[in-house]
Amino acid sequence: MILTNTAYISNIQNKAFVCKKGVLTYTQKIPFYLAITVKNRRKELVIEFMGKVLGKRYAELISSQTIKQCFDNINALGICYLDYEKILNDGEVTSCDITTDVDCATIKEMNRFMRNNIRSYRLFDAKLHKNGNLEITKIADTNEAWKKLTVYNKEVEIGKYTNRSFREAYDISPLDFHNKCRFEIRVNSEEQLRQTLGIKSTILKAVLSANVTPIHDFADEVLSPNTQTDITAIQQYRIELILKDCDYDMQKVEATLKDKYAEKTSMTKILNPYREALNRRNHPTEQNKVGWRDKIMGMLVST
Repeated sequence: MILTNTAYISNIQNKAFVCKKGVLTYTQKIPFYLAITVKNRRKELVIEFMGKVLGKRYAELISSQTIKQCFDNINALGICYLDYEKILNDGEVTSCDITTDVDCATIKEMNRFMRNNIRSYRLFDAKLHKNGNLEITKIADTNEAWKKLTVYNKEVEIGKYTNRSFREAYDISPLDFHNKCRFEIRVNSEEQLRQTLGIKSTILKAVLSANVTPIHDFADEVLSPNTQTDITAIQQYRIELILKDCDYDMQKVEATLKDKYAEKTSMTKILNPYREALNRRNHPTEQNKVGWRDKIMGMLVST
């Protein structure tokens, strides 16, 4: 979502817009979502769109290299003209999804690992849905500290019936996203955007030029560190019994154990042997013993 000046919109086709109390609005949902609001009294122009605005270039995602294509495609609709250069240098991003696609042939397995290896379930709420999608939310009292990461199979998502009109309009196939895993962070405020991207200004050009790795950094914050704990046979037996009693769910394990220790005890350290045991149970082969955490960090290191 971009907030900018009404001076940067022209050639408005009034028949395409709805006028209510002096505010002009245009909204479409297919083949891609687009909303334009013109508040002439306040001189505010609000533009909201998603990655599908790129059309045939959708797989490239919105970036400094593709942002002009977004505005070219909007202008091609013939409903108005948006001055790309001025919006790029003067429009403020008020919210956005920071997104990257990585190659992964075992997305559900990776998401199970992430769900079971959260650093602290008191700080992060992790939900693994039946369709294999993972949502990790940073629990916070303020909008600035709140953060949400979604990880899902892009091939499955783009193949949904709700995306049919988009696929047909631009001759896009789900196979174009075969084995593509999408990581997506929702950013809901300008202050959160400044903190996440390490920038002073949320001007569109500054947001697109930020040289940081927010998805990698958030995953690193969320996931428990790699460990190797020496435990006895009887300790291992006790761990297996607790895991079974908690339905092999690490969030339940933490909830069960946290009251058994002093308030300032590091639950991350306490939970490490349980995570290790669960990972061995879920990934028994030598091939799968290559750390998932390291794999995930490697996937995200350059995004």
